[in-house]
Order: sequence, then structure tokens, then C-alpha cells
Amino acid sequence: MICYIEHLPQDSAFRRAVLGPAAELSLDTYLLRRVELRMAQVVWQNGGGKGKRPEPVTLPGEKPRGQQRSQAVSGDDVAQRLRNLGLIPAGDAGM
Repeated sequence: MICYIEHLPQDSAFRRAVLGPAAELSLDTYLLRRVELRMAQVVWQNGGGKGKRPEPVTLPGEKPRGQQRSQAVSGDDVAQRLRNLGLIPAGDAGM
């Protein structure tokens, strides 16, 4: 089943439901964004670094830079997720 889900087409209803607007973005979109950012940085540096430093284009489903926060995950949460996947036996409560 996992193999089937991993190979669903880019525009499948499942991917749209799980990923939201980001489902329509392909690897090409992300790579083009990186190229555009690097080109803008080269132009900015060649201009003496004057003005505001270039920032990447915000894609659908993404928070603007600076608003992204990493969420710390506790060891218990990780263990519970691994139990749910069947990778840790249900009786193991940790060491």
C-alpha cells in the first residue's frame, strides 16, 4: 500500500488532500526557485551588497522566511509514532 501511495501521480486527489496547495508544485518548481535566488544573490553581491538582501520566493503552503518555527518533538512522541508504525513492539516503554 505504501508503495502505491508513494507512486501516485503528482495531481492525485490523495496528494492534494495531504499536501494542500503544495501538491501542485514539482521538483522543477523548487529547483527554479533556488536558481532564481542564487542569481539574485550574485547580482546583489556584484552591486556591492547595497539594498535589501534577496530572499526566496514564498511558495503556496509555505510560511515566509522568519515565521518558520521548528517544533521540538519529545522522545515519547517519537517512540509512540514508531510503535504506531509497528517498528517498536507495543510493550517497550523505553529504557
